Amino acid sequence: MGVAVVPQPSVRDHQARREYLAFLEALPIFQSLPPEALQAIATRIHPRRAMRGQAIFLEGDPASSLCILARGRVKLVHETDSGREVIIRLIRPGDIFGGAGIWGETRYPASAFAQEDSIVLHVPVAEFTSLVGTYPDVAFAIMRILAARLRDAEARIRELQTEQVEQRIANVLLRLAGKTGVKTENGIRIGTPLTRQDLAELSGTTLSTASRTLSAWHQRGIIGAGREQVTILQPHALVDIANHLTPERSRSGEDDPDDES
Repeated sequence: MGVAVVPQPSVRDHQARREYLAFLEALPIFQSLPPEALQAIATRIHPRRAMRGQAIFLEGDPASSLCILARGRVKLVHETDSGREVIIRLIRPGDIFGGAGIWGETRYPASAFAQEDSIVLHVPVAEFTSLVGTYPDVAFAIMRILAARLRDAEARIRELQTEQVEQRIANVLLRLAGKTGVKTENGIRIGTPLTRQDLAELSGTTLSTASRTLSAWHQRGIIGAGREQVTILQPHALVDIANHLTPERSRSGEDDPDDES
């Protein structure tokens, strides 16, 4: 699918450029960059709008742009050999994604789809690469991003290899709470909409297992689960589950023969 250009002022327009610059300055990953480096990135931004369900890029497409999510939410999806789609990562505003071309890949290794109407800032790979050569601090910022992604990937691999399904689901919820959590009177609400299918894919399990686990935890008062919404009511109980299985089984179906755990 194509992605429509946002009907906003040209990137050459000074007002638009100031808005991009202010947005970049607020991102933690770029806060250590000198003003001239941020200005150089801002002048190269091409904003585009992606409607809900629309592809921002597809797996196998030329890796032509580095992307920064300005508004909305996006999921990165990889298609397995069997044709099954697996969520690699959920993208929130301020996150950088689609950077395969920056670190030498010629094609995107995954697809990106808008989960709601979104605005994505694109920076052409060739132009961003030239900035890395001019401003070494930009290279260090990218290295920090890569290091964080590597740590996340290693944690997920370790969980898939060594942990039971309840632990994996608990760890996914805790990670999302750490990144997007909002404190409420009742607990910590995960700040990004989360379907049970999303949770199943992020945890490496089946939809039925993820649903049964959430329902059991909901009944025990550990979480509050609504439509695309999860609130952690007992964080310590969830941490206990993530660290080791509690004696009380929630009948999550982890021994279900259909489960991939």
